[in-house]
Amino acid sequence: MTDFSTIKKLFHITEPNGFTNNEIQVVKDIFGQLPEVFVDYYTELGKIQNLNHTQDLLIIPERFQYYKNDDYLIFYSENQKACVWGIHKDDLSKSNPSVYMSYDEKEWNLETETLTDFFTAMAFLQAGFALEYTAECFYEIDDEGLRFIAENYTNKGVSFKQWTEGINFYGNHDDDVIIIMSNNQLFYSSDTENHFMEMDKVLSKLGSEL
Repeated sequence: MTDFSTIKKLFHITEPNGFTNNEIQVVKDIFGQLPEVFVDYYTELGKIQNLNHTQDLLIIPERFQYYKNDDYLIFYSENQKACVWGIHKDDLSKSNPSVYMSYDEKEWNLETETLTDFFTAMAFLQAGFALEYTAECFYEIDDEGLRFIAENYTNKGVSFKQWTEGINFYGNHDDDVIIIMSNNQLFYSSDTENHFMEMDKVLSKLGSEL
């Protein structure tokens, strides 16, 4: 079973809540073999709403028929379908394949090296909007602010290469996240009030509200 402990700690998930083998079989019937990490995620975490549907959308089994593509298994969509993420058909036999992003479902570019990296990065992005305590706005920050964050907060170790020209994640606790989008936009959240207040006291002064 794939280790999703980072995601579970972030959202304080203590019980599995996923799709059944029969529900996942619907996807197998369309695409054939599925990556081990894909099946594990859908089985263990696929039905957790705030993790998978707060901002962007995990494609649920009965909706895969609406995301058919000749070359990719599309399994995640931006909330207004501005872009989608998928796994190349030649990689479906791999346990932990790369993930690609596309704006038009024709041109695809590498988003994350592995599927586990994608699910973890997306969990951090969803957390920015889903956790109990969130910044009231986005802040625009400069290079000095970026350096401050890099020097004072731990890089979460996953990122998006493509979406919004790149997204990086930082934070000093298991249940918080600092999101840097497009290299100049800051947003942050936590599931614990005192962890959030620690961040807000400092980060809200780093830039101007957008």
